[in-house]
Amino acid sequence: MSTDNPRVVPRRHLFRALLGREIPAESPQPDASAATAPAAAPHAAGDAAYALGDYAAAVAAYRESVRGDLSNVPVRSRLGYALYATGHFIQARVEFEHGLRLTDGADAFCRLGLSLCLIALGKVEKAADTLAAFQAPDLAELTALAGRIAERLRESGDTDPTPLRLTLERSARAMAFLPEAGPA
Repeated sequence: MSTDNPRVVPRRHLFRALLGREIPAESPQPDASAATAPAAAPHAAGDAAYALGDYAAAVAAYRESVRGDLSNVPVRSRLGYALYATGHFIQARVEFEHGLRLTDGADAFCRLGLSLCLIALGKVEKAADTLAAFQAPDLAELTALAGRIAERLRESGDTDPTPLRLTLERSARAMAFLPEAGPA
């Protein structure tokens, strides 16, 4: 005679069943070999998409991974640039501002990204102030260009600042400060 082994149902699944929700399939118990395997890098998917220039995929991956690592400035700045490249200027601005707060304003990539976002949003005075404080010690030409564009933004008045933004963006790409544009 065989003994019956009644199925044990976790309490949470019982409540889900009573509420008419789907009960997840039983997950296998982790074995000891899985516990000793190294964990994958939490930002690997975002880094891979970013490197390929697939900024929409990078945004999705970084948003998932950044939740557990809010003070990682390089990841926040890459997320900010991916948001900027996909046209989400307000969200990109938030990421760049966060990166600048974490570094006490010392991150040049975040400062340039914030400036580009502010110009795209029409916040010309704030963009000029942010660009005037831009310092890239290794790229004196880019620092000088940022200073000239900051002055032109202050003088521009009501004219469209888009050509200045594109000039700054293209120059930063040409100097390998910003990544190349993603696929069309």
